[in-house]
Amino acid sequence: MNSNRNSMRKKISLEIKNMLWGTDFSKESRACLPYIRDFSEKLKTRNYALYVLPRFSDWVYETVFHEDDELLKTVEKTKQKSLAKIERYGRGVNISFEYNVLEGIESEELIKYSEDKNIDIIFVGRRGISEIEQILIGSTTSRLIRNSRIPILVIPKSRRYVKIREILCPIDFSDSSLLELKYSISLARQLEAKLFVVHVSEFFNYKIPVLKRDKLIHKINDKIASIAEASNYKIEKIIYEIGEPAQKIIEVAKKNKVDLIPMAIHQRRGIEKFFLGSISEKVLMYSDIPVLILPPSNYELS
Repeated sequence: MNSNRNSMRKKISLEIKNMLWGTDFSKESRACLPYIRDFSEKLKTRNYALYVLPRFSDWVYETVFHEDDELLKTVEKTKQKSLAKIERYGRGVNISFEYNVLEGIESEELIKYSEDKNIDIIFVGRRGISEIEQILIGSTTSRLIRNSRIPILVIPKSRRYVKIREILCPIDFSDSSLLELKYSISLARQLEAKLFVVHVSEFFNYKIPVLKRDKLIHKINDKIASIAEASNYKIEKIIYEIGEPAQKIIEVAKKNKVDLIPMAIHQRRGIEKFFLGSISEKVLMYSDIPVLILPPSNYELS
């Protein structure tokens, strides 16, 4: 049974070769372009771009369009305009894309397309999250990070400085965060960036003796250093904090002027999956620094 389950796991490539820009032509989506260019210049990647036209209910089409020919002409015209937009935006930042326009539900089409093209990382913009979306998942980006088995790099807004030179990896010593650290080490190597690691303990409501706290910090540092040593890598700085994890991660990221936060998101079942609340989701929601979300399901690095 275990061997079958392991064979079902998605292998996440440590080497980034194929990248996908999932665009809706919004300002937030266009903010991805400088990052894609930076990655592409350093990693010599093959770049794809996809825009998904919404597919409406039949009664909407019947109400708006009186003949099938009229509908087909309108859809084709919209596709051609969209393809021209992608080409123009890519040319504006000197990125060569293999691009396509599809019809359907955006998150679903992005996932299918990325799997067909063996994509290693998907770039998307983070649209503003409304109060309702903070309770119920509704945005394309939210659905994408819940269901994709491919890492998602979410760009919150335009920034003048887009070079990835400092990366912050939060770690809580769960299985997913240990894989997250190995992925972050590989990413830092490829982008020639420095790697900071932060561990946040939720002991802020308890009084912990100084000696015991120092012993805990020493053990944490040793464990993180041993993982890095196994990868023949030296981490720039290991940071220990006490407090609410998401808040502390964002504070540490700002204080150290990091450019990217890789985090794993945990899969939940039933009604729980419709509610925000995990540390990764909170960081994604409130950080003004790009967040790289690793898949929610079990995965292996290759």
